[in-house]
Amino acid sequence: MFDDINDLYQQVILDHCKKPRNFHEMPSASRMAQGHNPLCGDNLKLYLSMDGEVIKEASFVGSGCCISKASASLLTDAVKGKTRRRRRRFLRVCAR
Repeated sequence: MFDDINDLYQQVILDHCKKPRNFHEMPSASRMAQGHNPLCGDNLKLYLSMDGEVIKEASFVGSGCCISKASASLLTDAVKGKTRRRRRRFLRVCAR
């Protein structure tokens, strides 16, 4: 069973790495954050478009390893439609 889960994890990461979702700039973004890791060279910008307290759209651009690109792709999918409060709760759970 562990091998099946490991294979699934690898498939999801590789899929999001090769075909990242929401990989584009967002000129009309309400919020933007940039992150750079000088140790590995990852460099990403995250864009959010807010509609009141709700995240209407999320996207990212940048370069980095397969894991960082896949993580950003998964994150932008996960936060769409969430309120700022639910997003904070989601990020706390992910940080554990």
